[in-house]
Amino acid sequence: MPATRIGFIGLGHISIHAHLPGLQPLVEAGDVEFTAFCDISEEALATQGAAFGARATYTDHYEMFEREELDAVYINLPPTLHTDQITIAADKGIDVFVEKPVSLDMDQAVEFSQQIHRAGIVSQVGFMSRYYPTADKVVQMLSERTPRHVQIAMFYSGKPVRWWTSRYEECGGSFVENTIHMVDLVRHFLGDIADVSAFYQWRARGEGPEMMNMPHVYDVNYRFACGVVGSAITSRVLTDAGGASRREVILVCDDSMIEWSANRVIDNGETVFEEQVQGRAAFALQAQAFVAAVKAGDPSMMRSPYGPSLNSLAAVLGANASAERAGERLSLADIQSGKVAWNPRFCAGHGTPTLD
Repeated sequence: MPATRIGFIGLGHISIHAHLPGLQPLVEAGDVEFTAFCDISEEALATQGAAFGARATYTDHYEMFEREELDAVYINLPPTLHTDQITIAADKGIDVFVEKPVSLDMDQAVEFSQQIHRAGIVSQVGFMSRYYPTADKVVQMLSERTPRHVQIAMFYSGKPVRWWTSRYEECGGSFVENTIHMVDLVRHFLGDIADVSAFYQWRARGEGPEMMNMPHVYDVNYRFACGVVGSAITSRVLTDAGGASRREVILVCDDSMIEWSANRVIDNGETVFEEQVQGRAAFALQAQAFVAAVKAGDPSMMRSPYGPSLNSLAAVLGANASAERAGERLSLADIQSGKVAWNPRFCAGHGTPTLD
């Protein structure tokens, strides 16, 4: 079988440190070819093109799509830069991998989902946590248990990493940019989310890390369609804590408390599964699954295709919208239909424009 011809749009941090290395073993095995890279930075194109052996480089995605014959394209851009890349790929029958968050505009995301569905192409959103072996273990355990309650906890350093992930209007805040991973993972365990209510806390302007123009604490409650209720807490208050952080999921079932982390599953205080899979390895497992689906031409092989992943997007954009409305309980059906929307130009509960 010939190598799968893959293009990349966006050569930022996630491409360089996760997706390209994740695909590299498939390139070395002859299963994948890096056909074309596209980025506005000629320096990035030269450096990464040479490092990963891209056959061609472009600064314009229109030119790349026009000149190259691609089987699949990775779209790894900040959400506000998603314009017509999916539309062009769908029109050409090119399978798409899209980094999260796929958009800050629910209407736009729904339109892209419809285009993908009409084209019948393979799609995958970058939720690599579904590919951890520990996630497979929890799915197996829950098939034998009755879950009642779930809790997500994520505590980060407050220092900004990249300019766009520090601005509310560009990334949607840490809950949209980061915690969406865990929200989606819990959806993998429990199914879709039905309702959301949220409260956020802001530091006063000038407090905390420079450019941290977004909430620092996110406290969100969810009701799942299956009846489970739960909460998701995210904090970026730790501005200088020596790298201290936490990322975990706790599922409470009848007579069982399951604790998930990337490398370990604990049941009632006892480790029942452990596998040291680092983040890059999870990206590699996701890449293998995507390439296999592309080769088979089978969209059903993906764990987080674009359309169903809209519930994860609605869950985090809905949290922002609820926080703007003083914690009002909102239906995710109303979020996905566009009846209720989050306005990224205003700070939730803060009352002042962020675009200044």
